[in-house]
Amino acid sequence: MSRTYQIVCGKNGDGGNEDRRNFPVTVLTTGEAESDSLLLEKVIPSVRRIRETHFCKLEVYDGFMYGTVSIPENGERGQIRFAFIVFKDQVVFVDDTGHVIRLLDKMKEKTVRKNNGIGIFLADFFDALIAEDLLMLTAIEDQIAMMEDQVLEESLEGFNHRITASRRRIMLYAHYYLQLSDVCSSLIDDELGFFSTESEHAIRLVGERIDRLYHETMMLREYCTQGREVYLSQIDIGQNRIMKGLTIVTTIFLTLTLIVGWYGMNFKYMPELEWRYGYPVVIVLCAAIVILGIMLFKRKKYF
Repeated sequence: MSRTYQIVCGKNGDGGNEDRRNFPVTVLTTGEAESDSLLLEKVIPSVRRIRETHFCKLEVYDGFMYGTVSIPENGERGQIRFAFIVFKDQVVFVDDTGHVIRLLDKMKEKTVRKNNGIGIFLADFFDALIAEDLLMLTAIEDQIAMMEDQVLEESLEGFNHRITASRRRIMLYAHYYLQLSDVCSSLIDDELGFFSTESEHAIRLVGERIDRLYHETMMLREYCTQGREVYLSQIDIGQNRIMKGLTIVTTIFLTLTLIVGWYGMNFKYMPELEWRYGYPVVIVLCAAIVILGIMLFKRKKYF
């Protein structure tokens, strides 16, 4: 169902063209937007394609601005898509997920700025949109750190799948923040002259916060790359251990192989073949060679 919020503004002041009068913020579903007389009058066919939106953008038309926001999936929450239309004296959201209503309810709990207007409201809305994202990125960083610790403890099972999923999620958010930053830049340009200087400054501050989140995602991307390098290093270490073990075994038994080959020739004139103690002596000799080889490698700290 639709919901309307009445945003109460302060007194008119200098600093720009923004109208300080109170204005409504309306939240509609897609079906309600298709039957809304104001939207039909402005002819916004894009509203009907919100479910197909996969990116954030802002388009400027004659007398209004139309934007879309597509938030990537986050854990149990699926992808969120909604649109917003900014008029000089009204803001309309089109959302089927209920996310916009939750954000607006949270914004009502906070202290309202003095002398606010539509521009300040949009700055506060985008600020609320990214308010918990730093905690989400921190959780991803902790997850990557935990995977890295598991790799160092030689628990390598499923690492590639998990690190690839984390990297894909990070890149989705990197693209999201980059697009959201472009939306803020378009709002700051204010081609229709809707906002005051104060509002443009507020939107610019939010854009800078979004840019910092983008750079944070880039750092997490590099962290994923470092984690993968640690994983590959641990695999190399494991392979080196295997090769070292095989080399030690081969070296110890090389002399035994020589003895086997020697006595396997069965020459007629080999007196030790007819000696009654020849077989026990060869057994003792082989055992002594194995023990001596093990002691030698252990002394050299090869294992």
